[in-house]
Amino acid sequence: MRQVRRPSPSYDSDGSNQCNSPTPPRRRHRSPVPTTNQTGSVITSRTFQKLLFLLFLIVLFDLVYVWDYFSGLDENSDGPEAGLHNLQESRRLGNLYQQFSSGLQLGKPSSTSHAYLDNFSDAEKIEALEHEVDAWRKKYEDAMVKSGENPYLPFTPIPPNQGNDDGMRKPKKSRAELESEETYGADEHIVKILHSANVEIDKELAEQLPTWDDVVSLYGDKPIIHGLEMCEPYRQAVKPEDRMTGPAGMFNTGTNLLFELLKSNCDIRAAHTKRREPRQNGMRWQVPWGKHNPPTTHRFRNVAKAWGKGIKQDDFMPVVLIKDPYSWMGSQCRHKYTTFWGHDDEHCPNLIRWKVEDHDEPSEVRVKYALQMKLYESLLDMWNHWYEEWEEQTFPHLTTRFEDLLFHGEEVTRSACECVGGVFTDNFEYVEDSAKPARGIHKGANGLVKAMLQYGDPKKRLNGFTDRDRWYASKTVDTELMRKYGYLAPPLPTS
Repeated sequence: MRQVRRPSPSYDSDGSNQCNSPTPPRRRHRSPVPTTNQTGSVITSRTFQKLLFLLFLIVLFDLVYVWDYFSGLDENSDGPEAGLHNLQESRRLGNLYQQFSSGLQLGKPSSTSHAYLDNFSDAEKIEALEHEVDAWRKKYEDAMVKSGENPYLPFTPIPPNQGNDDGMRKPKKSRAELESEETYGADEHIVKILHSANVEIDKELAEQLPTWDDVVSLYGDKPIIHGLEMCEPYRQAVKPEDRMTGPAGMFNTGTNLLFELLKSNCDIRAAHTKRREPRQNGMRWQVPWGKHNPPTTHRFRNVAKAWGKGIKQDDFMPVVLIKDPYSWMGSQCRHKYTTFWGHDDEHCPNLIRWKVEDHDEPSEVRVKYALQMKLYESLLDMWNHWYEEWEEQTFPHLTTRFEDLLFHGEEVTRSACECVGGVFTDNFEYVEDSAKPARGIHKGANGLVKAMLQYGDPKKRLNGFTDRDRWYASKTVDTELMRKYGYLAPPLPTS
């Protein structure tokens, strides 16, 4: 039987079947054309998502690294400034907590009445009252700070069995009461210094204190203050109401201690009209370009975030603090601030890399200053360059030793005060810089005593130094700086 050939269906340009055939039309498939207008095509890409995740990790790492740079509080420290570091950290964390809790408006009462607690559970009441206590504590701290006082010392709780039965600090005795008590054979020079700080001396503490002969063998019997010839030109150039002074120095050189001594014992009376400081006395926490920053690269170029704004920098008289480089390197091991180099608890200061045994290779140091990151050959090279730069400065400034703050604090503070035309107190008070409760043999002691025990003992000067470190230091240290500031080179290893 002959088959009838059916005609093929034809289509209009729009694809409709002209013959109304039930057979579905065949469509010609086109290859997709890439376009940037397709919504979500890039965002949903697996490659893009991987890159985004990698970027997130990089940013997270950078945030952690920057936090470490600028906090400088990632390690515990036992140095003489450790108490104030911890105090500043506790204030900073407290402020952050207050900002966070106030932002969430947790437990925030509308008035002093506690009626709002009636419908709370016991746990919610405790939480709300804790927040309210924190708020009042913050107000108290702010008021004390504005008046130039330390809000922590009078009410710092201490661990059990460390003071009175109520767990609070014992009230300090007056100087007259201390001078009438037994000193158990402690050196009279040391006793005088401790009594000026209202430190009570018991038999156990007296046995630990250095002798005056130990101090003299390390630093001589008189303080060293350079730059006093610049005081008169400074006073002639700067009006009394515009005069200011405060510390500059490398990390761990007693800058906080100097500020406390000046603040409590010196007063530029003409500065009261300026109302710049909490006590309005011209005593500043740091130089306005930042106390740890090198002067050549930061003076007139940087404004310190703390106590730097609105200050005419050439009206400021810096008091630069230097420390024995061997003791200073030990301090850096305890608290490194924004100084980065290869070391650990067992190998510090690690001037010569301990892992490299076939030759002597210095351990490089990177330091983050306000405006720059700087590379040094070693910790000792950092000490050399930092103070050599200050030696080149011609504008008025004083330079004295950290050790003189400990053992000649009154004389040094008086000289700095009178240099700027300040009135020195008739009753010198040695203000210690530690807000931490004392433990062990330091019962009733403070940051001053800890520093005396550390820096008055010749045997502790070279703690942590290897023979290779000592040989390197003997060849690298700036001998002119050592001579000028009365630091003696330690004996070389016998091996």
